[in-house]
Amino acid sequence: SPRLHTIRSCAMKKISHTQSAFTLVEMVVVILILSALAVTAYARIAQIDTQARLASLQSFKANVLSTATMAKGMCMTDPLCDSNQNTPSANINGNTIYFSHGYPVGWLGNEDGAGSLYQLLDTGKFSVQPELSDTNRATYTLQGARDSNHCKLEYTITTGAANAGLSVTIDSAGC
Repeated sequence: SPRLHTIRSCAMKKISHTQSAFTLVEMVVVILILSALAVTAYARIAQIDTQARLASLQSFKANVLSTATMAKGMCMTDPLCDSNQNTPSANINGNTIYFSHGYPVGWLGNEDGAGSLYQLLDTGKFSVQPELSDTNRATYTLQGARDSNHCKLEYTITTGAANAGLSVTIDSAGC
């Protein structure tokens, strides 16, 4: 029947005019939300490398303190490490390590750090700065830091007769 055919074509026309799509307002809202998430994520990611360098510096400090304390204990049990000796030393892991006031010396001027604290450490990403180091101190900088002059560890043996001791400090301002 012709009337049924007309109804069908009207229904098809209505269906073909109905479209499903995002409106401009919906697109703008989605873009704003994604932008806010991207800014937040970037801010967090930008700090990850700084936090990682700081964690490396703190971990290295703990390693230096524990190694120096262990070496001091070894020195206390070795007769060659008596403070009355001209050059107190102890044999640790097959290496002759020299001591100052009971602690391993910071740096002896040897290119490989033989006989000093450096020989006992797994320095990894840290390098000793010989020009800033001597018998009673050693300065280590973190490779890849933003400012290596201010991303460092300083190992210092205090030499006062009554209060000889060890100081290990970090400067993390340039990490």
